[in-house]
Amino acid sequence: PGMGSATARAASSLDATAVLAFVLFGGMVLTVANLIVDILYAMVDPRIRLT
Repeated sequence: PGMGSATARAASSLDATAVLAFVLFGGMVLTVANLIVDILYAMVDPRIRLT
C-alpha cells in the first residue's frame, strides 16, 4: 500500500488519468512544502526578507 506502488501499478497498466493525478498531487505537495520552508527560513534567519 502507498502512493509509490499505486503509481507503479497505474503506469504499468497505462492508466494515464491515475498517473496524471499522482504527478499533479506530488507536484502540489512539493510546491506547498517548498513555500512553507521558505517562509519558515525567513522567520528564523533575520537576514532574509520576504519581498
